[in-house]
Amino acid sequence: MKNNQPLNIILLGDPAAGKATHGAFLAKKFKLYDLDMGRELRSLEHNPKLRKKYRLDKTLDSGKLTPTGLVRNLLHDKIHSTKRTTGILFNGTPKMLGEAKLVAKWLKQEKRQEVLFIYLSIPLAETISRMTARKTYFRGKFSKRPDDNDKALKNRIAYYKKNITDVVAYFQKLYPFINISTLGTIPQARTRLIAKLNTYETRAN
Repeated sequence: MKNNQPLNIILLGDPAAGKATHGAFLAKKFKLYDLDMGRELRSLEHNPKLRKKYRLDKTLDSGKLTPTGLVRNLLHDKIHSTKRTTGILFNGTPKMLGEAKLVAKWLKQEKRQEVLFIYLSIPLAETISRMTARKTYFRGKFSKRPDDNDKALKNRIAYYKKNITDVVAYFQKLYPFINISTLGTIPQARTRLIAKLNTYETRAN
């Protein structure tokens, strides 16, 4: 990449647009540390003290935002502890404007100059359809996510409309931006993603 700097990718998108699926592809393709906030939070599962302090069970099951302080601390630690030679994939995070500004500040402090912002988009009707039907493999059984019930679904969509728009506008001003429709099959969306990545890499080099 430019000046031999590792690529860092901020990957955001509409709910159920495929951030986990396409994020895994991006992390492998560019050899990035996959900073998935959900996974980072789940790593605290066996720490009862932190679970109680941040009320993680109640927060996650209701579909509401995880405590801001915890998210910011995790973002800060990962940005500053990841090797300079390894890029970071911000997989579905940050989701609040305050966090976005801090991420931009910390990336600059760490001299991570090569940053690409990718947004995965689908229509609202498709979001509702996917989130209603989605199932995940958990502890050996297929079951709906605890935050895919009707009440939590409405909370998540309302949160998206209220916060993500400002975050997207902020990052668009700072970094090269790619908007990808993930309608259709995964291979179809992947083809669109690869085509735009190729265009970005050509310009960057």
